Amino acid sequence: MAWRPVPRPNSGAVERRSGPLPVPGRAARVDAPVHDAATLGFVDLPGREYWWRQLSAAVRDRMVTRVGPIVDWWAYCHPTDTGRPYAVVFGERGLAVATPTVNDRGGPAQSLTVVPFVPSSLRHAVVVRKPRRSRSRLPALPGGDATPEYGEELPLPARLRGFLGNLPAEAQARSQSPFVNGDVFLRGDHFYFGNDDELDVWCYLAGRRWVTFVSGHGSGLSGPAPRASWRLICRQAEVAVR
Repeated sequence: MAWRPVPRPNSGAVERRSGPLPVPGRAARVDAPVHDAATLGFVDLPGREYWWRQLSAAVRDRMVTRVGPIVDWWAYCHPTDTGRPYAVVFGERGLAVATPTVNDRGGPAQSLTVVPFVPSSLRHAVVVRKPRRSRSRLPALPGGDATPEYGEELPLPARLRGFLGNLPAEAQARSQSPFVNGDVFLRGDHFYFGNDDELDVWCYLAGRRWVTFVSGHGSGLSGPAPRASWRLICRQAEVAVR
């Protein structure tokens, strides 16, 4: 259950290490709301590599320069303009989000939002859920795990709550832990690619003090919840004061 330093990426990027991440405080709560799973719809559109290539080389380079080396990322068409790309890059030095906009001449441009991290604060935990036999005939809970006791509702967008509800309870708890422990949620987003049975997923939740980023793969999702399996990496970094 401990957070671990982020492993060195395959690109050979230098890894920053330090002591255990204070998430956030010695007696911090680790429980969090377990959300109801929303039905995930699917459309016939290209995946993240295609939309990443739709960004100009200059925008891609700016993102990597500001927050890289890249740890994980996604790109897709923007919900307000399905012909234009946007991208989210989680790097060793920060989080960058490129959003389509227009320039002073009314032409297409990209607005870049960057959340810098405290050096050496990046940590990760791996969440693995293996298929198991159901021991009773009671309906499976959302995410297939026991629901922790939690009496408060975090101010997350409904779409984000519904997405999180499809993930194992431990991944939900880790992604929301800073906000359970006093951080203020500012923004978040998610992306998934696959089908009813197998999914690759990405999401981030950014607050004033912490950013969490969850990514990984789920399979066996079209059957009973206990038959599903997941392997997710929950990453977390402290936001640098600007």
